[in-house]
Amino acid sequence: MARFASHAKNLLRLQTLLANALPPALRASARVANLRQGRLVLHATNSAVAAKLRQMAPRVAEYYERNGVQLSEIDIRTQAGRDISPKIKRTSITGPSQNREQALTDLSQRLPDDAALKAPLQRLLKTLRER
Repeated sequence: MARFASHAKNLLRLQTLLANALPPALRASARVANLRQGRLVLHATNSAVAAKLRQMAPRVAEYYERNGVQLSEIDIRTQAGRDISPKIKRTSITGPSQNREQALTDLSQRLPDDAALKAPLQRLLKTLRER
């Protein structure tokens, strides 16, 4: 188990180096899969990311070598059907609370008819009531 723990620790270090070598847009889409006998295996989320990683491979290899990791080859693979990017939590947009909606209604009624804010405020209130 100690050998596996050591290998896992080394892979985490390599992942950190990879994240530092890549532009921010690619960091979430590429992962270090393995390092064996100087051959680094990277997994990409899709073929577009894999193509970009292949273009950047010489620069990435140079970055690793500057940080003490000797590589003979970088193998880039696409993991079809497997999403390794972080999940983005989607939230629904909710309107204002009843108290705030009532406050907007009161404001709309107090504004003079020629106020520039009155018409947009009334459209907003109409939209809120229709939902």
